[in-house]
Amino acid sequence: MLKPSLINILLFWFVKYIAFYVLLMFKSNNYTLIEVSQLKNGEDWFLYLWMFLFLPVVSMLIFTTPVYFSFKMKSVVYFALIVTAILIGEYFVYVFFTSDRHIDINGIYNGGMSLLFLLLFFYKSIKPVFK
Repeated sequence: MLKPSLINILLFWFVKYIAFYVLLMFKSNNYTLIEVSQLKNGEDWFLYLWMFLFLPVVSMLIFTTPVYFSFKMKSVVYFALIVTAILIGEYFVYVFFTSDRHIDINGIYNGGMSLLFLLLFFYKSIKPVFK
């Protein structure tokens, strides 16, 4: 369990997206993200890193401050409202950048992974809010 510092929240986003990408690879049976041996030149590496890091970096930029602020809340209601707003916002950001539809099941999986990893990373910090 980590303390909710800025570095730990950034690590949370990065690890969560790696796990999410692994989930999507198994779900779609498409393992091209881990086939780095196919990358031949700088352009290939740039495209690979752009595709792999775009969503984690966007999430880090948009949602790190609200996550950090949520841990400052002493009220269960405010904490739950902030986390719910983060999950809804993350869903819409994900769908905006990855889908041409308004409803995307992968966005729901993404939110579920966020909740799971939020609990895995910061359980000790979340627990006192609910007491």
